[in-house]
Amino acid sequence: MADWGSGYVVDTAYVHDFCRVQVPAMLSFAALAKGVAVAGGRGEPLSYCDLGCGQGLTATIVAAANPNTEVFAADFNPTHIASARSLADAAGLDNIDFREADFAELADDASVPEFDVIALHGVYSWIGAEHCKAIVALIRRRLRPGGLVYVSYDAMPGWAGMAPLRRLMVQLQGAQPQVSSKRALDQALALADGLKEAGAHFYRMYPQAAVQLERLRKLPASYLAHELLTRDWQAFNFGDLAQELAAAKLTFLGSAHLTDHVDRVNFTDSQQALLADLTDPLINETTRDMIIGRQFRRDIFAKGFTPMAPMAARERWLATRFVLTSPRDDIELTFDTPLGRFQLRGEIYQGVIDAFAAGPLSLREVVERLPETTLGWASLTDAIKVLVGQGHLAPALPPEDEAARQKSARAFNAAVTARAKETAELNYLASPVTGGGIRVDRLTQLYMQARRKGIADPAALLASLATASGERFGKDGQKLTPDEVRAEIAGRLAAIDERILPLLGRLGIA
Repeated sequence: MADWGSGYVVDTAYVHDFCRVQVPAMLSFAALAKGVAVAGGRGEPLSYCDLGCGQGLTATIVAAANPNTEVFAADFNPTHIASARSLADAAGLDNIDFREADFAELADDASVPEFDVIALHGVYSWIGAEHCKAIVALIRRRLRPGGLVYVSYDAMPGWAGMAPLRRLMVQLQGAQPQVSSKRALDQALALADGLKEAGAHFYRMYPQAAVQLERLRKLPASYLAHELLTRDWQAFNFGDLAQELAAAKLTFLGSAHLTDHVDRVNFTDSQQALLADLTDPLINETTRDMIIGRQFRRDIFAKGFTPMAPMAARERWLATRFVLTSPRDDIELTFDTPLGRFQLRGEIYQGVIDAFAAGPLSLREVVERLPETTLGWASLTDAIKVLVGQGHLAPALPPEDEAARQKSARAFNAAVTARAKETAELNYLASPVTGGGIRVDRLTQLYMQARRKGIADPAALLASLATASGERFGKDGQKLTPDEVRAEIAGRLAAIDERILPLLGRLGIA
């Protein structure tokens, strides 16, 4: 393996992934949920930085869906940066700057601008201590007062059992440096299986490790190699990480995952009572992790902030627009929580969901449409947090300047769908309504492209493309004939017409 990676996997490119919670409008709303007003939720000009941007898909979508935001994205892997620049150039984006550099180089580079937002997704746990220090130095020098930092990382105690097994996997790879990360991953997983089959006491001591490993196996191999084989790795205790970031004058604001803000779906009454007695915010947050057994955190820190007065916060809530990001009929009123399967109250959520099904609305407009006796303010805002946290709802930018956002997003989406014939890696399109991305599978992208071109029989075209790409179609163990494949594709396209295109239309995409 190449030695310039400093122990990080570099022979396998990272996945083309999009992180919805680090979009400026989402971060602004998460701050609002904590009673703090920050930039990003009103479409105002911003300077945004994605540190360790990987393939750059999130940064590029932010740039495309927010053309008045200046985006700076950096990664030390030249393959990632070359790929990211290629997509941004194809989309004609002139508001994004990609840099190939490590964190120490960036911290000492006087040309790096100041930022309103610095985001680090899937970075901090997978680098050495010296690189973490460079990040803290960079934040201290380049984050503006009042600015936000989003940081995600593997957390304790959720990784306590898995950590020694992961360490063994890294040592196995280190003993054979010429082996590819793909081969090393196969060997590491085989060793883990061998330990279990041999009755290793480790699995008796830490039964959750086996459960966690099975969950990880379902993820793409290109992701798993980076997750499990990177040499320098640490699952952080929240208090320790907060103390490190305090050197950059950062204060913990809250979770970027909005469901974390609603205690009743995460903790029992007795657990909430225990937490209520812990007034130190760092101890309180660490105790929450202990109760939940948290494995991964998505945190927002601020470089100085002043809480809003309650009435000002309420007014900002009411002025905020939201839009459904899931088809109306796909939204279930149950979801998994640390307390088990949680049932949402239909009399609260149903009316809220039905109101937003009409399209982007401000919360004030939703309140005006709901019966007066439906729910109180706390229940309403909790419902919004849960729906946003579950990915069914997103904060929407103001309608002003949407035409400019739509033009930029449309160019990006055209660049993505143009690649759908060759690759299934790009599964997100930019929304000028949310300022973020929405997952759109390859078939839908190809169908959208065929519709734009006026193809008379898109089902026949897409069936031929699917067959040519080697996709196999079968039913009850029997291979489908070409006519049956076309009928299968036609059925899928009918479902896209009924369920997906109306949603994309509300999001300004189709």
